[in-house]
Amino acid sequence: MYPKRTPVSRRFAPYIFIIFFLYQVLYSAEYYVAVNGDDENSGSLEQPFATIQKAADTMVAGDTCYIRAGVYHQTVEIDGLVGTLGAPIRFTNYSGETVTLDGSQAITDIGSTGWTQHEGNIYKTALTTDIWQLYLDGELMISARWPNANLDDGSVWDWNHWAWGDEQTSSNGTLVDEPHGEIDLAASDLDMTGAVAVLDVGSWKSWTRVVNSHEAGTNTFTYDVAETYISKNHYYFLEAKLNLLDVEEEWFYDSATKTLYLYAPGGGVPAGDIRGKTQTYAFNVINSSRITLEGLNFFGTTIRFYDSPNTTIEECGFLYPSCSKRMLGSIATPEATMVTQRNATRQADCIIRNCSFDYVESHAIFMEGDGNRIENCIFRYIDWAASELPYLMGTIYMRGPNASFVRNTVHTTGASQVLNFWSDVDNGTGTAPLVEYCRFYRFGLIQDDGAAVHVTNPTQPGQITRYNWYYDSPQFGARFDAPIPPTVWGHDGWMHHNVGWNCKGALMVKGEYHYIYNNSGSQSDPFNDIAILNDLAEGGGGNIGTITRNNAATTLSGDRLNEGTINGMHDHNWNGYENGMDLSEELNDPDVLDFRPQQGSSLIDAGIEVPGITDGFVGLAPDIGAYEYGKTDYWIPGYQPGSASFPIPQNNSTNQSLNRELMYLIGRNGIFADVYLGTSFEAVDNATVESEEYEGRLPDPRNIHSPGILSPNTSYYWRVDTLLSDERVIKGPVWEFRTGLLSSTGSTCCR
Repeated sequence: MYPKRTPVSRRFAPYIFIIFFLYQVLYSAEYYVAVNGDDENSGSLEQPFATIQKAADTMVAGDTCYIRAGVYHQTVEIDGLVGTLGAPIRFTNYSGETVTLDGSQAITDIGSTGWTQHEGNIYKTALTTDIWQLYLDGELMISARWPNANLDDGSVWDWNHWAWGDEQTSSNGTLVDEPHGEIDLAASDLDMTGAVAVLDVGSWKSWTRVVNSHEAGTNTFTYDVAETYISKNHYYFLEAKLNLLDVEEEWFYDSATKTLYLYAPGGGVPAGDIRGKTQTYAFNVINSSRITLEGLNFFGTTIRFYDSPNTTIEECGFLYPSCSKRMLGSIATPEATMVTQRNATRQADCIIRNCSFDYVESHAIFMEGDGNRIENCIFRYIDWAASELPYLMGTIYMRGPNASFVRNTVHTTGASQVLNFWSDVDNGTGTAPLVEYCRFYRFGLIQDDGAAVHVTNPTQPGQITRYNWYYDSPQFGARFDAPIPPTVWGHDGWMHHNVGWNCKGALMVKGEYHYIYNNSGSQSDPFNDIAILNDLAEGGGGNIGTITRNNAATTLSGDRLNEGTINGMHDHNWNGYENGMDLSEELNDPDVLDFRPQQGSSLIDAGIEVPGITDGFVGLAPDIGAYEYGKTDYWIPGYQPGSASFPIPQNNSTNQSLNRELMYLIGRNGIFADVYLGTSFEAVDNATVESEEYEGRLPDPRNIHSPGILSPNTSYYWRVDTLLSDERVIKGPVWEFRTGLLSSTGSTCCR
């Protein structure tokens, strides 16, 4: 029989692709945009365009738009701009210059001709354009509210600075104030009718409603009913009304008269660079593909990519990117950063990498589609109202299969859950999400009953949560969740090598046939550190088939609050309920985040081998808990900047052991680290590899340096430089710690 011949078109297809690729690379164009440019120019470096839109309208696959230094108040609308594999379409800053896409405008550019006194220290001015956020010299002013709270002192995150509703006498649609401290609605003597209320009356859901009726001097007001209502933990605040404006840094905007009111810092006539947010999106992209944004800053504005797969957002900073429009009377879900597909299972493969999101009054980001990834980003000060957010209400949404959330840091957030995932794995929509090497702390501050990694039933099969830290939060660290009683249990999720402390609980596991290995938990309140819940309706039976091994916790239980039977297979665990000890007594120095077993600990060699989980253990058997005694590297989760970071012991730590080992997170893309140590700040700061302070070179991932016996009661300074593959050296900051009189903490040694 003759061999089957390949059609000519198929035989030459690879060559056609290569020729097409080379053509795109060789003939790709570069365009330039500058604040002093002109759209009638050619778009060259010497004759740049004035607008990014002009460049976008000109570009094709393989082209790059270089944006010169400056501030741009522009909206870029893109529809149908298609890059290809190997020839994406790039919008980037030119040669490291600082480029800012600004969603605000100076109030003098939108109608203000000056300020007049309204009353006392409150001044007003007329505008021609609506604004829904206000900045003074780059700092966010707070919407006038009752009770008063501010970002500067962190009081917006503190329920003691919110008003409280009486859970017993309130009902859905009617809130009865419960005075606490000096916060007393009736005593305020303010008429709140027409104000906008942010109501945390749904436990893990908060709602925005207009106050329909209230009389000054009374403690009750009415509102349109909330979509969900639970009779516990009622907290609220009121805003968007002029009579609430009474302290520095507060503002109010009357959209009916287009009048802006401001109580400026320090009182008196407002002065400085005063700007109002007038834009939602700087980039609004639809029906496109393989577009990259790189090295751009966004102030008071953000991005929206819809049905645009293979989007890459890299090395971008987002400051005040999105917020609600409550000041304009809107109770709708805020328009936030979005990278979404038409439905959650549609191919996306979008990535957000090496970016920062700071002071986001809404949720931080909404991603939807198959194969999305968020990597090495930092999210700080997010959703301080946490109201009218999508779905179960979270900080970061990654809805769709095959999502990855890797090496990120998230802290100081409001919504009860940080990560909101959805992937119906049992119904064939792909693999479940991966969460690894992330650091979560101070999260879920103004809602209830959530977790940093909150995985619901459909998303649990195959979901992996590993190598993460969770701490200092009123919520759980990681949680496989399910309604009680469930109609169907979640199953086959994996949690291993997680550390949780000073949370509501480190790990909570509902469902069946899960795999829970080598986690550590302590100092949880009020729940158990690790809860492998056995409740099914009220008769028990949850976590049948779950395997719980090599975990270490002060409280490990099948119950939420008390000691209880653990279902499934559970062995080789260290449980304070059984030995009457606190886990911290077995660890090296948890106060400085050194969670390794201390020398002589009962955790050492007490575990059991689990293929793929305990590989590479040191000694006769794996250790119990998240860290292995005697290893030459110490995994540190979270955002990885360009230079070395996260010193252990932390900067300015005191009373450190005389045989204190030094650990750190090497800079991004580092392959070697040079360590310097001495007793003089100046000497360490100026040290080179020829200096006395030079301690030596460690290859990544060996990030544990043992300097030997240190002097007592002495201040030490140390620095870690990162070496990249191209031989560049990224100098690290100088850190300090002080030893104690005795070798009492932080002691460890090799086996």
